[in-house]
Amino acid sequence: MSGMREGAVRIAPRRYRRRRPTWHIVVAIAAAVLVVAGLIFGIVKMFSGSSEPEAVAPTPNPSPCVTLMVSPAQSLPAVERVRVNVYNGTKTPGLAGTTAQTLRARGFMIKEVGNAVGNRDITGVGELRYGPKGKASAQLLEYYFPGSVLIPDGRSKRVVDVIIGSGYTAVVDDATVAAKKASPTPSPSGLGCPMPAATTPAAAQTASVVPAA
Repeated sequence: MSGMREGAVRIAPRRYRRRRPTWHIVVAIAAAVLVVAGLIFGIVKMFSGSSEPEAVAPTPNPSPCVTLMVSPAQSLPAVERVRVNVYNGTKTPGLAGTTAQTLRARGFMIKEVGNAVGNRDITGVGELRYGPKGKASAQLLEYYFPGSVLIPDGRSKRVVDVIIGSGYTAVVDDATVAAKKASPTPSPSGLGCPMPAATTPAAAQTASVVPAA
């Protein structure tokens, strides 16, 4: 035997790396593909805009038209607050003067009395011409001149023009007017009610008036 002493040699065991399962790699690749696809879709959507139609808000139901019973006396002014110009639209002399006297006796404030110039052949009872401030006064005068035509114009004053027509006979008496004003009448109310058509006779659009001398 050799004199050399052989020592025991220890050999360290090899370390083996644990391999990841194949399905982990597949899932990671799929997730990366989805993220990239999402980014591409978002960029394309941002630059191209949406092709889907915008949602339209539902149209609210219109308010119904409700008919109320209203007494005209509740909204019409007193005769003492109504200013009136009386004009004769016929060829009968003195008709504006006598009508103005009757209205003054009823309590109306008479301003001007004269003859209509231009169209002196106004048919029917007559015309009631008024501005925005005189609408209620014209509605009151309509009770004293039933059958007359209400014609709004652009005047700024509250005064109402009464233009007498060939169909006029007399001013209605106070008792009859008071009874009609106290009687309730149907009044449509609400956004669903149809708008009334404006009545504007073509035969009296250019008529003018001039006070009597």
